Amino acid sequence: MFPFGEAFMRRTLGVLVAAAAALCRYGTLAAFGVLIGVVTLQVLGRVPGVPSPPWTEEVARFALVYLVAFSCGLALLRGELVNVDMFVAPLPRAARMAVERVVDVVILLFALAIIPGAWAYVDGSFGERARSIDLPMVGVYVVVLIIPVSLAFFSVARLLGFGAPIEPEKGEVT
Repeated sequence: MFPFGEAFMRRTLGVLVAAAAALCRYGTLAAFGVLIGVVTLQVLGRVPGVPSPPWTEEVARFALVYLVAFSCGLALLRGELVNVDMFVAPLPRAARMAVERVVDVVILLFALAIIPGAWAYVDGSFGERARSIDLPMVGVYVVVLIIPVSLAFFSVARLLGFGAPIEPEKGEVT
């Protein structure tokens, strides 16, 4: 089916998934680092005589949003996205796998459905600037596009078998 063979395509997809996961990990770490730094400035600003820059609250909100954006796809890939464990946990392994694949398809369809709106939102933000720090808001609003693209990419990766495997329950025969 593929001109280079299925093994080549699987390795290539594996490299893409690993690269995207690494990018998301580093993005999560960077956002967390910025959040720590800004909150530290805010806390120090409460000490008498230590000034606190006026932009720290806004940057903290931006960092928190980026933290969520970069980590949601990783959570999906690892099977750690919020789900209804009370419903899924008692099911046999095969049924759990089927339910998780249905959830992956639902997430994929939802993410694909909101990508055009997210793109329009980002596109409409050109020219806006943040009030307290005077930076282009497109850098902040692009997070609205990162989330559905990340969810779509990692749900496809899970459907192709690149996600975390479903662990059997204690005492369960596989």
